[in-house]
Amino acid sequence: MAVTKIHGIKTTLGQAIKYICNEQKTDEKVLISSFDCSPQIADLEFKFLLKKNKSGSPNQAFHLIQSFAPGEVTGEEAHCISQQLADEVLQGKYPYVLATHIDRNHIHSHIIFCAVNSVDYSKYHDCKKTYYKIRNTSDRLCAEHGKSVIKDFKEAGKTYHEWYHYKKGDSWKAQVKKDINECVKKALSYEEFLRLMRDKGYEINGETLGEGSAKYISFRPFGKDRFVRGRANTLGAEYTKERIWERIEEKTRLRAEKMLNTSTSSGTGNAYNRGDSYHGISTDYIDTNTEKMKANPALEKWADKNNLKTFASVYAEFGRENIQSKTGRANHIAELQKQIAHEKKSINTIDKEIKQFDEILRYAKFYVDNKKIYNNYENSKDQERYYRNHYTEIELFKASKNWLKNSGIDPATLKIKEIEEHYQKLIADKNTLTASYKAKEQEIEQLKKAEENLYKFLDEPRKDRPVSAKKRDRNISL
Repeated sequence: MAVTKIHGIKTTLGQAIKYICNEQKTDEKVLISSFDCSPQIADLEFKFLLKKNKSGSPNQAFHLIQSFAPGEVTGEEAHCISQQLADEVLQGKYPYVLATHIDRNHIHSHIIFCAVNSVDYSKYHDCKKTYYKIRNTSDRLCAEHGKSVIKDFKEAGKTYHEWYHYKKGDSWKAQVKKDINECVKKALSYEEFLRLMRDKGYEINGETLGEGSAKYISFRPFGKDRFVRGRANTLGAEYTKERIWERIEEKTRLRAEKMLNTSTSSGTGNAYNRGDSYHGISTDYIDTNTEKMKANPALEKWADKNNLKTFASVYAEFGRENIQSKTGRANHIAELQKQIAHEKKSINTIDKEIKQFDEILRYAKFYVDNKKIYNNYENSKDQERYYRNHYTEIELFKASKNWLKNSGIDPATLKIKEIEEHYQKLIADKNTLTASYKAKEQEIEQLKKAEENLYKFLDEPRKDRPVSAKKRDRNISL
């Protein structure tokens, strides 16, 4: 369980940030994070942004506190949840400093974020609506991490987590219905539907049809203590076992009729495409052992011929890829996986460099933007007065200069354009590698699916003739 509260900071911004970053409270500053600012000079960076907003609002920043129940989280868990809260609520627009305190029996996090965002320099609107968004987001994140949440006063006996997901439509019963619909959509038979549901971790009772069978089918998701019955007043009329069977039969009939109509009208023999392909070649497998197929010999014959044509093309493509053997395909997948691992490792390296150059670029811009003001301060006849009027810019310039020097960068030879070009190149390299490894992952998935359907096509026995005859007719060898 976590409690949240928020208040504005009108003065003493620097002191507030210094307080939350106390090393004795944050495990020697281990539990300190920030976004788009440095904790050491965040107050200066915030004030620099504040000068770009002319609304006159007194708030310089907002202080959000998220307190957890005693003994429910570790410091690392609390810090992780609070960082997710800050990222989701502030949407990458407002710089913030986050510090998690572990010096009390209840672990709590402090998030201080600038009152002005860095995108269009508009102010954060603190009101009931934004507070409830913070509270609801906090509760949801706690629930997702397996922590308790505050019970909603409108729903006695129901936790806020249960109420929230019920309203959202993804309570566990709603999830059962969602899984049933998904499996009905994929299954070509009632038996395949049961298998798909069990593959999702469901325990099923009363699934048999006909006389003497149980009246209701029951499903128990993995991790739940009880079953839910598939009946009209529980899940709905569409989720009884009889209706599930009918839905699958109707879908299979319509699909078979569509395949037959397509074949008859076009004369090409193209099957209804469910989207499975390898290198652009369809790998769809049409099950010819269903009752509907058996009732229509012409459709069954056409489906058998279509399967033969489809997987002859797939096998030919395996030949062009030099992966016709099972070992060859396994080696090819292993090589792709090796390349994927290498590309992901390269992306991690680039990510670290991107973060480094992002900081360099930010402080370089602070240095350049405020250099003129600092030079004017140096040459001013009344430095004390000038300093009072331009305190933020002067201190930000000095802090940026020191940061750049400590990072091994000579501010005098700074070339922002070159830094920006290198930064953009890093982003482009990351995007290229990401697209490359995702394409390889997709190829592996398509190859495995093609191989699975190919074996299904070759190995599934026909009821009206021996398996050997079927394989001899198809004349394909692995």
